[in-house]
Amino acid sequence: MSFPWRSYLATELRWAGLLFLLSACQEPSPSTEKPLLRPSSQRPFFSAESAYTHIQTQLSFGMRIPGTLSHKAAGDWLVSTFRRYGAQVYEQVGMYRGTPIRNIIASFGPTEGRRVLLSAHWDSRPYADRDARQPEAPVPGANDGASGVAILLEVARLLGQQPPSYPIDVILWDAEDLGREGVEDSYCLGSQYWLESPYPYPPQAYAWGINLDMVGAKGATFLQEGYSRQYAPLLTEAVWQLARQLGYQRFFLPLAGDPIVDDPFYLSLRGKIPMLNIIHRDPSGKGFFPEWHTTEDDLDVIDRATLQAVGETLIAFLYAANPQNFSPV
Repeated sequence: MSFPWRSYLATELRWAGLLFLLSACQEPSPSTEKPLLRPSSQRPFFSAESAYTHIQTQLSFGMRIPGTLSHKAAGDWLVSTFRRYGAQVYEQVGMYRGTPIRNIIASFGPTEGRRVLLSAHWDSRPYADRDARQPEAPVPGANDGASGVAILLEVARLLGQQPPSYPIDVILWDAEDLGREGVEDSYCLGSQYWLESPYPYPPQAYAWGINLDMVGAKGATFLQEGYSRQYAPLLTEAVWQLARQLGYQRFFLPLAGDPIVDDPFYLSLRGKIPMLNIIHRDPSGKGFFPEWHTTEDDLDVIDRATLQAVGETLIAFLYAANPQNFSPV
C-alpha cells in the first residue's frame, strides 16, 4: 500500500510547531482550553536495567510458541507481573484460524475518557527461516518480541507507581510471529482476533496507540514507518521530535521508512486506531536487525542503551500528551 509523501519543507514546519508545543509548557497557559502537553518534569524515571531483566526472564521460560508449556508459563508470569504492578488484567483466550490465542490486557488509570493503546507481541517465532544453518529451529526472540514486552513491563511498573490522568491499556498480542512469507494475513493473528472480537474495549475507544517491535538491539535505528506516517503522521512526528529533544536522535532517525504489515497495520486499517509503530529498520535498506528470524536473536543482541532510548521517549510522551486534545493525524 502506498500514500503521497509530504514535502520536506512541510514536515520541517510541522516539527517546528511541535517543538514549540513540547517546550512551551513551562508556564500555565492563559487559554481556557486544556493544554496539549504537560510539563515533562512530571514523568517518572525509566530503568533500562529493569527492562533488561524482563528480557532475561522471558527467555528463561524457553520459546514462547503458542500452544506450548513454556508459552503458558511465560503468559502466567506476565499476568502476575501486571497484577503486581497494580493493573486491572484481562485475558482474551480463544482459537483463531486453528491457532490458540492468549492476548493479555493490562489497564491503568481511570475507566472513563479517551483511551491510549500500548502494544507489543509476546510470542516467539517457531522457525528460524533466515538462519542458514538451522532454518527449522525455533527463534529465542530476545529482540523480536521480548524487547517490546520488557519495555512495556517497565512502563507498567511506572504507571502503577504514578497513575496516568487518562486510561492506558497495555496489550500484549499473541501469535504475531507464526506467519510465512507470501501467505496473506498469516502474521499478527492475535491482533486480528482482537479486531474481530474486541475485549474488553472496542477499537473506537482509543484515541491513538503506540506499538513496539524489535526495540532493544545494539545500534538500533528507528525510521518513520510508512503506515505510521499514513495513519498517524502527527503522532509519529511528535514522538520523533521528543526523542530528539531527549538526545536520542541517533536512534530515531527523521527518515521515511517502508510500510510494514505488522500489528499496527491491522489496528489502523481495520480498527481505525491511529497507530505508531516503533520498529527497528536499517536505513541502508538491509531490512531489520541482522539476527532477525535466526537462532542468534538471543540476549547477546540486546543493548541497554537502546532500551533506555525507547523507554524514556515513550514515558516522556505518555506523561506529556493529552489524548483528549492531541490529534494523531
